[in-house]
Amino acid sequence: MPIRSIRRLFAVFLAGVAFAASLDFARAADVPVAPPPPAWPVPKEAPVTLAADPVRPLLMGTLRVTLDGSTLAATRDAIGAGISQRQGKGTDALDWLCYTVSDASAAQRLWLTSSELARGRIDAVVAVDLPTSAAPTAQCPDLPQKFRPVRFDDGLWLGGMSVELRKSLGIPAKPGPIFSSLYQGQAGNLALVSSTVLELRAGRVESLHVAHSTQN
Repeated sequence: MPIRSIRRLFAVFLAGVAFAASLDFARAADVPVAPPPPAWPVPKEAPVTLAADPVRPLLMGTLRVTLDGSTLAATRDAIGAGISQRQGKGTDALDWLCYTVSDASAAQRLWLTSSELARGRIDAVVAVDLPTSAAPTAQCPDLPQKFRPVRFDDGLWLGGMSVELRKSLGIPAKPGPIFSSLYQGQAGNLALVSSTVLELRAGRVESLHVAHSTQN
């Protein structure tokens, strides 16, 4: 696989890091900002290399969102809520939709993001647990009930995981606070890269970052 394809996927991650830096600047200047996708965690260990692509479609109720297939615009129209937001320029640009899931056992926030290279297609999903005091915002509204629950087709989401899912994702029996995996393959004539980064506490997923990208 060409090295440049991996670099292109990592532009998704770096866009989140760049936005976090711009958010700090805006806060220092006392400028209102929309809730941004959190920057991707940086694990100390090299990612687990997988032999098969682990990324599955995201299910929002009965709505099926395919990474690197479904678009932000079509997903927004299907849900009927959410505000398309954009940050950055050129290859550092990032577009996203943000939703709050307030009826979960722990409130959650979900971002569907599209890097500049994806041209409007959703190529990453970020989700985090929220503090109990957190509430929906104008830029991150409550996800309509009919589009819940939210989870990947294999069951991956915030909270606990089954033994079978842990094995399929390559998660060791005693993982550290951050787990990451990487898959590299081919989809026809395209180079394919999938990455999953989970933040864990006592075996429970507190944040997840999943990306899936195909490039020439």
